[in-house]
Formats: sequence, structure tokens, C-alpha cells
Amino acid sequence: MSHLGRCYACFRPKESCYCSSIPQIDNRTDVLILQHWRERFHPFNTARIVQRALLKSQLLADHTPNLEKQLQLQPHAGLLYPGRSAMLISDLAPDQRPAQLVVLDGTWNQAKTLLRDLPALHALPRYRLAPTAPSRYRIRREPNDSSLSTIEAAVAALRILEPETVGFDQLLRAFDTMVDVQLAHSGSAAGQRIV
Repeated sequence: MSHLGRCYACFRPKESCYCSSIPQIDNRTDVLILQHWRERFHPFNTARIVQRALLKSQLLADHTPNLEKQLQLQPHAGLLYPGRSAMLISDLAPDQRPAQLVVLDGTWNQAKTLLRDLPALHALPRYRLAPTAPSRYRIRREPNDSSLSTIEAAVAALRILEPETVGFDQLLRAFDTMVDVQLAHSGSAAGQRIV
């Protein structure tokens, strides 16, 4: 363990801090990330990167009953979560696009728990992505080739919803930096990610 201390923004040792590579993105669509409480202090927490980068974003991390009390959905909110009833986000007409995009963060089992235990999410329209490449999140295992990390899913959705917004490439480079630095320092334990 490093004696140089820890960055309390990214929770990484200071010599592997990637905070300076995170851009500020003036996004139009509000992004609300609901994070399972067990993910809150995970060092490979991509939801934290998304929240720091997007000017219109909020990250709520807590036990489900507390999340339910804090949850304030905007009109025209939609949930980014795959399933039979989920519409392909790229097929939405401009007037169907959500004003607020809700993203669940955690392992697939944690995300299912959040969805099950937060009744306010049940009535939201669901949107899904159709990834054309596997996740670049090589430090944690994905359940299949179409699963993405939270940061990759949020960027993919926002690129469709607001293609004119700049900064998404830089945000993914910050993500790649985090992954590359971690892989250079150790073989990491794998856990399944959602989205």
C-alpha cells in the first residue's frame, strides 16, 4: 500500500488518481444514478466518474429504504435497463426522449434488487442499448458481451439522446486511464457489472 495517501474524490491511491482526466460535460439530459450501497466505496466505481463529469447529474447511494425516501423523479423520466418491454433508445423520436435518464449502478443482482425494491421505478418507461462492441471494463467481468459498465452505458445513451454534446470521448478516455492504471498495478478481482 502506498504511503502517499489516498485521493478522496476517486478513492484511489494518489499515484493512481485519475481525477485530472475527468472532463466537465454540459449535458442536456438529467442523469440520476441510483447506486447499490455496497458499491459506494468500491475503487473501480464508474458511477462516481459519471457524476463528476456530467453537470446535470446526481448520484444517490444508500440502502434501498433510504433511496426510496430520497428519490425524486422528474416528469418524463425513463429507466435505462434492459428487458422485454424496453425500447431501443436509438429508436426514440425526439419528442419521446426522456428528460431524466435513471441508471442503476451495481452488479446485475444488485441492480435487480434496486429495481424490485423501488416501486417508483416500475412505472417508468424502460430503454435499452444495442452495444456493437464488448465492454472495455477489463478489471471487472461482464455477464455477457452486450453488458456495459455504468459509464459506458451512460455515455452510449447520451450520445444518442444529445449527439451535439461534446466531451464524451474525453470521459471514456478517463475511464480507459483508470482501467489501464489498475491493470498495470495488479490483477484485480472480477465482479459482474450491470447495464
